[in-house]
Amino acid sequence: MDPVHIIGAGVSGLGAAHYLAARGIPSVIHEVGSHVGGRAACIQQGEHAFEIGGKNFSSAWPRFNALLQEFGITEFEDQHPGFHIVMNNALVALEKSKTLTGDLRLASALGPRGALQFRNFLSYARQNADRLNYTSGLIEQVEKRWDHATIDKHFTKRLNEGPLRLFSIIMGGAEPSELYPSLMMLFASGFGKGSHHAIAGGIGQFHDNLAKGKTIRFGSKVRQILTYEGHVSGLMLEEKTGPRMIPASRVISAVPAHVLRQMTDLPAYGRVALDQLRYFPLAMVNVVYDAPVFKDGVHSIMFEPGAPLGHCSANRLHSPHHVRYTLSGKAARNILDRSDVDLVQIAEETFSKRLPIKAGRLRVHVARHPGGICGYAPYFTTVKKDILRAAESISGLEIAGDFLEGHTMEGCLTSADLAVQRLLAPAQRRGVPVQRWAAE
Repeated sequence: MDPVHIIGAGVSGLGAAHYLAARGIPSVIHEVGSHVGGRAACIQQGEHAFEIGGKNFSSAWPRFNALLQEFGITEFEDQHPGFHIVMNNALVALEKSKTLTGDLRLASALGPRGALQFRNFLSYARQNADRLNYTSGLIEQVEKRWDHATIDKHFTKRLNEGPLRLFSIIMGGAEPSELYPSLMMLFASGFGKGSHHAIAGGIGQFHDNLAKGKTIRFGSKVRQILTYEGHVSGLMLEEKTGPRMIPASRVISAVPAHVLRQMTDLPAYGRVALDQLRYFPLAMVNVVYDAPVFKDGVHSIMFEPGAPLGHCSANRLHSPHHVRYTLSGKAARNILDRSDVDLVQIAEETFSKRLPIKAGRLRVHVARHPGGICGYAPYFTTVKKDILRAAESISGLEIAGDFLEGHTMEGCLTSADLAVQRLLAPAQRRGVPVQRWAAE
């Protein structure tokens, strides 16, 4: 049986390979980098595991938790129970398990109107958590009602600069003025649902289990997905010795939307749809210190607008000496191209305004995500339909990734599972693939 070629060894690509293997179908993963996990990778340096992207999961994620059980991964650590947001030049607590009822300090910081808006928003998200996704249909109602304007146009200034900016920065690496309410609602729906944990020892264990037994070609850069008469016919690889073509009749693209846009010739409506998706760059700085940095019940801080540091947190509740700094948002974009040394210094200076650092560095790791994380688009349900319809026009091509079902690890696995299901649909629905080379 000819293997399915998968482009990208992030969570979506690894997930697609795993779901194919469960059906007895071999695959070959092409990964331009040197490690698995993509933007959620775990980089091991000696005794330290540096998670450079998403690391936490919810007990309410069905696919992710099913795989944990399958892999026998049973040791977990609780995620921090809430955030401290810089508001009115002070740290104000926001606990994940609570609404504003009884949380007078946060309510006071938001003001009566903002507090009411926030309570109503969270209440709707929690009550409809099971249906707020990109497959059930309810999110489309949210889009129709709210996506005519960005987040900042719907809520009070203090609410935008506080809790809602926390959501937008963490969810999309962007400001409330750059994202739309449907994406924020998607994030908030999981905010109080289930319990939140991290894998003891790092997310790398999950990636390694997904990768086990799979054929992964590291350093393999796919320049183009070749087609002939509406069918996938091969891949054009970019190698040191020059371009090389390999035959392929079935391909799953598991790369970001803007990368997919460059490597395949989709119909015009598909190209327009992909161009509507926005990605916002960021940098993740892990620093291990020789003494605790977080203290007094503070484990995670969301910074104010204008600060180059968007968010930071202790890597685990039990490790207040290991800090993950995320440089994201508008102010961060002005400094992301500076040296690693500068980024670390800027992060520490910003943090020290809230909690002075009285410790020395033991280990530093800087990861840049210039391609960014997906901030989706307004009225995304319609955009998604055009993207999937465009991919379906090419027999043998399927797509997965952070831009289809949400960019959490559960969303990436969902997109991978659905891509495999579509790829293996009856031949009469997909057409018969032909292995011939496309004209240059």
